[in-house]
Amino acid sequence: MINKSYKVLLVEDVELIAKITTQMLKKSPTNKYTSVWKLRLDESLEILKTEEFDVILLDLNLPDSAELDTLTRVIEACPEVPIIVLTASNGDEIGLRAVQLGAQDFLQKGEFNHLALDRAIVYAIERHRLQRTIRQLAVIDELTGLYNRRGFNTLNPDVIQRVKRSELRGYLCYFDLDRFKQINDELGHAKGDEALVEFANTLRNVFRKDPLLVRFGGDEFVAMGIEQQPGQVVEILRVMEIVLSVRNTKGASGFNLEASAGVTYFDKNGPHVLEELTVAADAALYKNKESRRQARKDTNPALQTEGVRT
Repeated sequence: MINKSYKVLLVEDVELIAKITTQMLKKSPTNKYTSVWKLRLDESLEILKTEEFDVILLDLNLPDSAELDTLTRVIEACPEVPIIVLTASNGDEIGLRAVQLGAQDFLQKGEFNHLALDRAIVYAIERHRLQRTIRQLAVIDELTGLYNRRGFNTLNPDVIQRVKRSELRGYLCYFDLDRFKQINDELGHAKGDEALVEFANTLRNVFRKDPLLVRFGGDEFVAMGIEQQPGQVVEILRVMEIVLSVRNTKGASGFNLEASAGVTYFDKNGPHVLEELTVAADAALYKNKESRRQARKDTNPALQTEGVRT
């Protein structure tokens, strides 16, 4: 009886070993495996951009990469997929180092059969899933489901490293809700929480895939990612303004949901220091908030009165 179906990326430069491993996968008595074979690292990294895999069987010594650098580059490119290292070494040292770097397991070539391979794959997938769950519990904001500050500090280096290796431009965008204190003071903290959750969902909907979405705390939010085309973030912010404006015209919740935003960009030439990016994004946020505050005053002279919150 077949339990589950798994898609495997096999990265191995020796054709005979690749064929033997593929045949082992076909012999599994309980699971069905579909495999894709690549013999170079660059080919493997390319297919990981377009196809999803359940597990990677990785030889460390390839024509274009060697030893643990191979593992490091695959983990950086696809951290969500568990990796089992295939090693030709007779000792455990290289395998143990691979596990310490993030591989789920290692198998010595010529020393395992189809049953051992099947078991290693199933256990690797489950361990990886449990590890991701534990990490997420520590880095997820309980109220909104976005990453928290710890999650941001953990994951933002990955975005910066990806930009360094890319021709595309990275961005760091700061948000905070306009007049959020007024919602809490006049309508209560339950309504304030409702506003935070709704804005988090708005960020998910307009940014969609790829960016790192974060709630720093209070009404402060962050989006960090890579533009797939020039002007993408500007267009996303424009769409967000439209979405919130349409939402506010309905008036169903008893409060308006508005946000100021400040964005800064970086590319492979820099800046790559988070503190520099943070200062620039924060300055842009302050400038945007002031211009929005002034625009509200210009359209509503009553807000010119000293002491009125805007």
